[in-house]
Amino acid sequence: MLDKRTHAGLDALAAAADAYVETAFGIRMGLEPADGKGLPHFLLDRYRIWRGQLNGEPALLVAMRTPGQGATANFIKHRDLLRQQLGVRLVLLLLEHVPAVVRRQMVERQIGFLAPGAQLYVPEALLDLRERTPPNLAPANEQFGPSTQLLILASLLGEDLNDVNLTRLAERFQVAIMTMSRTLDELEALQIAKARHVGRQRRLQLVVRDRELWQAVEGRLQSPVRKVRTVRGTLPSEIAPLAGESALAHYTMLAEPRFPHRAVAAAQWKQLQQSLELRVGFEFDDDDRAELETWSYDPRSLTREPVVDRLSLYLSMRNDPDERVAQAAQQLLEPFGW
Repeated sequence: MLDKRTHAGLDALAAAADAYVETAFGIRMGLEPADGKGLPHFLLDRYRIWRGQLNGEPALLVAMRTPGQGATANFIKHRDLLRQQLGVRLVLLLLEHVPAVVRRQMVERQIGFLAPGAQLYVPEALLDLRERTPPNLAPANEQFGPSTQLLILASLLGEDLNDVNLTRLAERFQVAIMTMSRTLDELEALQIAKARHVGRQRRLQLVVRDRELWQAVEGRLQSPVRKVRTVRGTLPSEIAPLAGESALAHYTMLAEPRFPHRAVAAAQWKQLQQSLELRVGFEFDDDDRAELETWSYDPRSLTREPVVDRLSLYLSMRNDPDERVAQAAQQLLEPFGW
């Protein structure tokens, strides 16, 4: 007969899981036993359940009280019932050990699981923390996402990011840790970075810098500009730095445009529109008119000045149909010596 595991033993395993996720990812799940209200008794008899969070999203960690043959197949049905009853999307099975055959079954069946000290697999979040297998090498013309581009531009602008751990990188660029993990996967796949771990901490290790890095990534970098709006209202520089032709005039001899061009993060547009009482549209002689770009990342992430950084500006202007503007954009690269 199979032994039924004790509350104390299962709670110790959950504590080990909490510590593992915090050490590896810098995220504290904050696991607490679920009260089980409204759950069928057969679920409470079969499983010990904890509530917590994973990267800000509610999560359930579930341990089998009596593991045995066929338990994994049964768990799939029970997982869906737990999701429905408790309204939580992420439901992870807590395992003490994860033999290769069990792991293969779990992955094939898309069952999220956590084995302390060994592996965290969350198919809903595209996260597999053990193998750290990077994605297949992307085609040469595939463009980087915003978080990858931010990290690369910061390095090209002189910021020393080598040996910085995953948690600090995520904080620095204001993205989720899982997003930054995928960024490092992408850079490792392209052989721009190599895997480096200190204990269970994952750290950035760029293998190319400066000119070599620029040459390796230039074709994958894209304009951060998502949309340009003509707005009326006051836009402080500390919120919306100069961008577009206004920034180009700051860095080069290009003449100032008639109305200022500024930039904000696309994610902040609606909130800023309300808080600053910005009006979209214009009349010909509006004194408070501005051309406002919304970017795929926060333009303030790469500058401390009231103007966007040179490299993001270059990427936003290099293909301008006005030859005068495109030529001025090329001058932005001169200080780097590339």
